[in-house]
Amino acid sequence: MLTQVEQGRKFRALHERDRAFIIPNPWDIGTARLLAHFGFEALATTSMVTLFRSEKGTTRSISSRLSATSQRLHQPQISP
Repeated sequence: MLTQVEQGRKFRALHERDRAFIIPNPWDIGTARLLAHFGFEALATTSMVTLFRSEKGTTRSISSRLSATSQRLHQPQISP
């Protein structure tokens, strides 16, 4: 298993090579496994997907979820 530093170097190398680097953004674990099976070297993630997956089964509307996410993003960060 690669260390975090080794993973970072490998990821940077994907950006520095001469050919195109395509990084898909899977919606769920099944899609991620399928894309990995097809040979994609890296997969992206988004906070929005994480938000929607964490609230699976709730009755909150998309606009309500987006509003809550926006409020969290604009809260001031407090340093320890």
